[in-house]
Amino acid sequence: MSKIAFIGPKSYFRTMRLIGFDCRKAENEKEALEIIEKLKNDGYGLIFTTEDLISSGGLGVVVLPGLKKGKERVALKKQVEKALGGAVSASFLDSD
Repeated sequence: MSKIAFIGPKSYFRTMRLIGFDCRKAENEKEALEIIEKLKNDGYGLIFTTEDLISSGGLGVVVLPGLKKGKERVALKKQVEKALGGAVSASFLDSD
């Protein structure tokens, strides 16, 4: 089974860890890209990040919208479900 990671602000970590992601902090695109390369070399099959760090993903990288109230939260849930290939509980979006 491939490992899954999230790269982004620390404020997202609690939520992402609840659904089984390894988390890495990045504050800008350069840091995020460096971490992505390292994670790919370490066998991570799927990597999530936020659109405020990287505007477009690549093979094995899913770029998520920010965790804001409203429609963005629904879009995030749909992106996670698409990447994981199945439904996820919406309750993970309510953790701050």
